[in-house]
Amino acid sequence: MIWFSWAAGSRASVLDFNKSSSFFTASLQSWAINNVVVPLASSYGLTEEYKYLKSSIAQYLTGEELEKLAKEAGFSSAKHYELGGGLMGNLVATR
Repeated sequence: MIWFSWAAGSRASVLDFNKSSSFFTASLQSWAINNVVVPLASSYGLTEEYKYLKSSIAQYLTGEELEKLAKEAGFSSAKHYELGGGLMGNLVATR
């Protein structure tokens, strides 16, 4: 477990891929990973470094779950924003 000591009013922002609850967005993301990201990475010899993305994102928490987790961890407020058409997510939490 990692402990942080932040003053009241401090903010944390976490940007990563997003596990969208939208079927369309999740399908688009899956297609892009399979047909753009991994093939492009493969052309640079980086297949192994990128082929895990799809299975990894499947294990992510949704934005709502991330907000709940941040509040349980002691943040007074937490808001998850979907970016890039829902392909990316940014959790902003305030202590």
